[in-house]
Amino acid sequence: MKKNYFILLIISLLLFIKITNPIFNAVIYSIAIIPLAILLGEFTTNMAEYIGDKKGGLLAAAVGNIPELTIGLWSVKYGMITMVKASLVGAIISNMLLVLGISTFIGGTIYKEQKFNKNIARTNFSMLFLALTTIVIISSLDKYSYRLSAVNLQSISVKISLVLILVYLLGLFFSLYTHSNLFVITESNTEKNLKKNKNYYVLLANIMYSAIILYFISEKLILNIRIITNSYNISEEFIGIILMPILGNIGENFAAIMGAIKNKVSLSLEIAIGSSIQISLFVMPLLVVFSHFCGMPLTLLFSEFQVVLVIVAVAMSFFVFQDGKTYWFEGAILIAIYAVIALAYYYMV
Repeated sequence: MKKNYFILLIISLLLFIKITNPIFNAVIYSIAIIPLAILLGEFTTNMAEYIGDKKGGLLAAAVGNIPELTIGLWSVKYGMITMVKASLVGAIISNMLLVLGISTFIGGTIYKEQKFNKNIARTNFSMLFLALTTIVIISSLDKYSYRLSAVNLQSISVKISLVLILVYLLGLFFSLYTHSNLFVITESNTEKNLKKNKNYYVLLANIMYSAIILYFISEKLILNIRIITNSYNISEEFIGIILMPILGNIGENFAAIMGAIKNKVSLSLEIAIGSSIQISLFVMPLLVVFSHFCGMPLTLLFSEFQVVLVIVAVAMSFFVFQDGKTYWFEGAILIAIYAVIALAYYYMV
């Protein structure tokens, strides 16, 4: 615990360092986000002892997306709309291909075959297909409607975003209250054992403090990336599709891979797919609504290439995980597809 406090103290001091080199600053702040994300994951995992495994898992997924949300908020505020859109697409692609690919590959090299509950996996994929359908509809509307102005596009994006957020909240209500029994696999804690003590409030304070530090570290990171892209003519889209998802998902990525190593590939699936669901049904719509009030033109309209990439990522992951078992070679295929996408983006931009 003392080591965690020392890490938080060191990262906090970075907020007061003033160096004029934007590249050095971007590297330092990028490195600082990694232990912060891992600490957030550790704190929320420990919270499950006090709020239960089910709610603890939900909290872990929600807190795991705080880095992406804070980076997205500051990117919108600084007008880096291209990078925001690319980072949202990149987060989904990274989760569905790279994270699941590495988890499946490493787990498959240790265990000959890994099995999981395919019904829960299919339910999660149906939520992803909802978000994917929304993106395809908006792209089709823009392409085939000749009367869709920029103002109307942003207006319909805000309205659809509110619908997506509502669906996400209804999904939480469904899984946590009205039909919670359908989602319980194991629940080691009983209500009478979930007594809040001093450690509970210490963990809660640590989560809040880490999130606050992360918010301001993200602001400094995005500010320096903005200077770099303007000064060195570096593509915002490439940074968004590759770098931002890795930084934002580092805590969840580590947890997913460790789950597969422990022969808990179901946990890896829940983390990766759950993160993608939150990004597509909550983080992305929330950023669209936020941009509307900031006067920034962030919409749900993505490029045809980005739409194709998301379709490929979700479809290939569904194909691999629809039968309830995985092998290391399937993980290698997912990693290979991600490598092809990264190379394509490198040469495209």
